[in-house]
Amino acid sequence: RFKEIRLNAAIDVVHKHAMGSCEGRLLADPQGIRYETTNKEDAFTLAFAEVESFEVDYLKKNLRLKRRGGKTWNFTTKAENADPLFVFHRDVDKVRLRVTGASPKK
Repeated sequence: RFKEIRLNAAIDVVHKHAMGSCEGRLLADPQGIRYETTNKEDAFTLAFAEVESFEVDYLKKNLRLKRRGGKTWNFTTKAENADPLFVFHRDVDKVRLRVTGASPKK
């Protein structure tokens, strides 16, 4: 029987630039991840198949997303700890791995 995949995750984030930062929102659904911000040059949409790596570093309070063969984005949160980043990553990565058939990192 066909299993429906559900994902509707969102988190307010700070996108860290080499110099400075901007604020926006990361959203994810079964098709992929997108970053919405008023800084249009930083906004993006990635299908899960385009994602080379998607990792959270709890201690550094950093969520790292890399496009296959391309750009890398680093995000943080204004929350006191990295819990929101961790939960977003956990929920999104579970679906991403299922959709792409990739195996989890050990």
